[in-house]
Amino acid sequence: MATSRNDFHSKFNNGDIPSHADFVEIFDNFVHKQDDKADFQMVETGTSNEHYITPALLRSVFQNSGIISGNCYFPYKEYRDDFTGTLIQLENPPVENSVKIFKNGQLLEENEDYALNYNTAEISFSGEITSRNIEINYWYQNMNPELGDSDSMFGKSSIPYKENFSADVFNSDTIILQNKPLRYSVKIYKNGQLLREGEDKDYAIVDGTNVITFSETISDRNIEVDYWFASSISITDQQLNSKYVDLTTDQTIAGNKTFTEVTESQSFVKTGGTSNQYLMADGSVSTSTASDYDAGHSGFDMLTTSGYQKLSNGLILQWAYLTSGSVSYSFPLAWPVGAFSVVLSTIRDSSGNKGFNHVANLSKTSYQAIIDGNYGYMFAIGR
Repeated sequence: MATSRNDFHSKFNNGDIPSHADFVEIFDNFVHKQDDKADFQMVETGTSNEHYITPALLRSVFQNSGIISGNCYFPYKEYRDDFTGTLIQLENPPVENSVKIFKNGQLLEENEDYALNYNTAEISFSGEITSRNIEINYWYQNMNPELGDSDSMFGKSSIPYKENFSADVFNSDTIILQNKPLRYSVKIYKNGQLLREGEDKDYAIVDGTNVITFSETISDRNIEVDYWFASSISITDQQLNSKYVDLTTDQTIAGNKTFTEVTESQSFVKTGGTSNQYLMADGSVSTSTASDYDAGHSGFDMLTTSGYQKLSNGLILQWAYLTSGSVSYSFPLAWPVGAFSVVLSTIRDSSGNKGFNHVANLSKTSYQAIIDGNYGYMFAIGR
C-alpha cells in the first residue's frame, strides 16, 4: 500500500534522522522505469493495477484490439433488385442494432415495417412487397479475418465519418472523399434520398480508392456521404498477430511449448474426430474421461474377481480370480486382436503334487486354465 506524502513529510522534520526503513519506504513508493513497466500479457489478463503502461504498449493494445476482444466487425451490403415477397435470408448473421433496410431508397422502420431474427438472419416484412428495390446495410462479426484482405479490419480501429456537399456549390459527377472508405460502409443521400451503389446504379466506388463516380452529373442537390474508414492504428508488427493465441482465429502453433500450469479444457477434439473423443498425448483419441491414459476400463472393486484396463495406445491388461483347477474361462473383455501373453499362478500354502500351471485352448474370448490347485490367478496382456 502506498504511503501518503504527508506521512513522508513527518519523517523528515528538522532535526529528524531518517532510518534505513524510511528510505526503503520512499523508494518503494516511486515508480521504477523497468521493474514497474507493464507488458502485453498484463493487459490481456487485466489482473495488475500496480504497473504503468508506456505509449508504445498502448499503441500495441489498440493495434491488437481485435485479438484481445475476439471480435472483428465488418460492414456489409446486400441488394434485392425488383424484389417481390415477404422474406429475405441474409448472407451473414447481423450485429444487433446495425441493420438498416431501404425500399426504393426509403428507410424502413424495424418492428413496424419488418421483423428481424438475429439468430437466423431472416427478415420478414409486415406485408408483401411487390417489384421494389431492397437494400440492406448491416455489420457482421467476421470470425476468420484474413490479414491479406484489403477489406480486413483484423486488429484495426474503424472510424465513422460524414461529408456534406452543398447544392449551392456542388456540380459534378465525381467526389473525392477525404478518407478511403471501408468497403460496403458507404451510404450516399441526394436531398435525403438514398442512392444505390453499383456499376449499373447511381454511383460506383473506384476499387481501392476514395473516388466516387456518379452515373450522371449532379447539380443543385445536397449530397451527404456517410462512411467508415480504417484509422492509422493498424498492425505493423506481424509477430503480434501470431504471438498471441486468440479464441476465434485459425492459427498454427509451432515449436516446443512449456506450460507452467495444467492446461485444462472440457475436451480436445482431434482433426477428423468427433465431439465425444479426447486427444491423448500420443495423438490417439479416447472417449473416456478417467485419466490422460485411460481408454476404457472395468470397475475397480476389491470384491471384483476379474477386470480389464485399456490404454490409449491400444494395449489391454486383463486379470481374473480362478476358482477351479482345470476349466474354461471367458476373458473379462474379448480381445480385438488377441492375447500376447497369459500367465497363471496357483494359490497354495504348501507344495503341489503336479507343479504346473499352463493355459490351453486360447482364443479371443476364452481360455482353459490348468493350475496345480483349486484357486489361482490369471493375468494377460494383449490388444
